[in-house]
This record gives sequence, structure tokens and C-alpha cells, in this order.
Amino acid sequence: MNAKLGICHWSCPIDGPYALKMASELGLEGIQLDIGSYERGFPLSRPSIQKAYVEYAKKYNITITSLAVRELDRHGMTRKDGTMEKEIAVEAILKAISAADAMNIPIVMLPSFEDGEIKTDRDFQRVVNCLKMACEEAEKKNIIIATENLLSIEETKQLFNLVNKPNLRLYFDTQNYHLRRNYNVASMVEELFPYICEIHVKDGRDGHMSGALLGEGDSGFFETMEVLREKNYSGWILLENYYDLRPLSLEGDDPIELLRRDISILKTQVLYSNG
Repeated sequence: MNAKLGICHWSCPIDGPYALKMASELGLEGIQLDIGSYERGFPLSRPSIQKAYVEYAKKYNITITSLAVRELDRHGMTRKDGTMEKEIAVEAILKAISAADAMNIPIVMLPSFEDGEIKTDRDFQRVVNCLKMACEEAEKKNIIIATENLLSIEETKQLFNLVNKPNLRLYFDTQNYHLRRNYNVASMVEELFPYICEIHVKDGRDGHMSGALLGEGDSGFFETMEVLREKNYSGWILLENYYDLRPLSLEGDDPIELLRRDISILKTQVLYSNG
């Protein structure tokens, strides 16, 4: 497997553009950023902040792999059209596409969790409509829209068929499906591999998100990595454990050292060869 390794900005124990320096010093190659919150005016939509991140990325040879719209966890795509909540969701998506274009970021990730979790047929259709809109806007700028969700294999395939846009992809996560739906993650990645553009890796145990280092939880991390090796996955794998938050932070005194341990585990898995 010739995958490239990075980290989510929100998993870094250090905030701001300086996180890119830290990632580089730890031997990582990429980082996923977030557009930021509505309450703070979507900070990464501002040219001055974009410039700072682009400069640090160039200085420390870090690729900005994708741009997340985590505000959708608070104002979901499942909200009714015409409501303030839906208007905020749409604004966040459009600002993220614009920022990605300005910063030469190839992927915008749209999560469907918490407020935006798809629970009903109505939710499903609203997300389909929103993804269509996002894909149409992103296609003008050669940007991929990536959905991250908790749908089953069949529901995911149905979503892709209904959106029916060439620039829609799946953002895969190695714990969410097990934690929230008790799905077999290795089976999910086997069936959905053709749709995947990037991957988050985290682990946990006893119902805790990000409650364990990679492979020390109950999500089947090693089995999932084995499938990715068999598929010869060559895209980005991004660490998404929360090293400075409980319960994972209780595993050690220094969150950066915990991060180093996860990097070592991940590199071993990526470099591992059955031959």
C-alpha cells in the first residue's frame, strides 16, 4: 500500500497554522483543514487566514488534502429549506467551496452527523438535494465533494445513484460505522472502496469515540487496514484521534507523544507487506 499520511487539524494538539509545522516535524505529509464555525464567521473564508495556511504549507512541505465543513454537525443538511439553520448550512458549503478554490484544495468534505445525521427518508432526500447543489457548484471549480455519513452499504449506493454527480465521493472513517451503527468496518470498506476518496483513522472502546490508540480499540482497525492493503489504497489516510481530550488523553501525559505512537502504528500498517 502506497498511501500518504496526514492529520486532521482538529486532532492536532496545537492550533492555527503552526499545526502544519508540527505535522511536518512529526513526519506527516498532509493536513485536513476546517472552514470554521458560523459564529466566528467561517474563519478560513478570509483571504488573510487562507494566506497564512498556504504559506505555512509551502514552507513546511505539507499538502492541504481537503477542507471540512464541520459546521454541518450543528446546522445540518437535513434541515428544512428556508429555515435559518439550512441557510447557514448552505452558506458554509458555498464558502468552503470558494475557499478550497482559492487555496487549491481538491476536496470539500460534508459530514452528516449530529444535527445533520440522516435518520428518515425526508432527511435522506434533503441531503441528496444539498449534495447535488454542492456538486454542481464544486464542479465549476474542479473540486470533489465528499460525503461522510453513517449510511449502510446499500443506502450509500442509493445516495450516489440519486445525486448522480461525477464529483461526488465518500469520505471513509474507520471508527464511526462501528461506533454508531455496529457495522463491520472491514466489510464496509471492501464494498464501498470504489467510492472512497480519503480516509479518517481513529479508534475507541466501550462506546467512546477516539478513546484508544489505533488498534487498541474495538473498531477492527487492523482488519480494515488489511483490506486497504489488499486493495492497494494509494490515497490519503488522516489521523483523527483526539490526543488532548479525554478519554484518550488519559493514556499519557503528553498528547504529542500519544500522536507519535499513533503515527508509528499507522506507518507500520501502511508499510506492512504480506509478501
